[in-house]
Amino acid sequence: MFKYLFDEIKKMEGNVLALGIDDKLINVLKKNKKVNAYEISKSERISIFQKKRRKLESNGKSINIKKLHKYFKKDSINYIICDYEQIMKHYKYVFKDSIYLSKGVIYFYVTSDIDTDYLLKYKRYNSKISIKEYDNTKLIIIDNSNAKSTKFKNIMYLISDTFNNLLDFISNIIVG
Repeated sequence: MFKYLFDEIKKMEGNVLALGIDDKLINVLKKNKKVNAYEISKSERISIFQKKRRKLESNGKSINIKKLHKYFKKDSINYIICDYEQIMKHYKYVFKDSIYLSKGVIYFYVTSDIDTDYLLKYKRYNSKISIKEYDNTKLIIIDNSNAKSTKFKNIMYLISDTFNNLLDFISNIIVG
């Protein structure tokens, strides 16, 4: 899985937002001279910028997507690479925000046995989803080039997802 992702990173051009990825992938991003890598790391908690030398620190706090969008200004993000385990707590918000931030390709990788059915909700936005399975990992590739989103649509999906989660929680309490 990492070999495929390494090859994809070597082919990338443009801006890449990396959320909680491994140090091996960070090193490959640093070596690619065609990429501006904006990295929010799980270990360092500091962004790494190759060309623009901007600073963006998270220090373990949540990062506001509107601030990220203002921060990047007119720079669009071509690729997003995420460790699904790191963003799993906030998956509802990651969906709409990743559609908002990137009109390119999103790579989610999963190294453990976690339910990734939530990622199939990207089909709501007319995104193309492909899943590649390796020995003990999954790589989910989401192409957002045709994705369409509105504020009303996002609010309705957020309410719908919250209501479904509430119903699942209640049913688990009743059954369990």
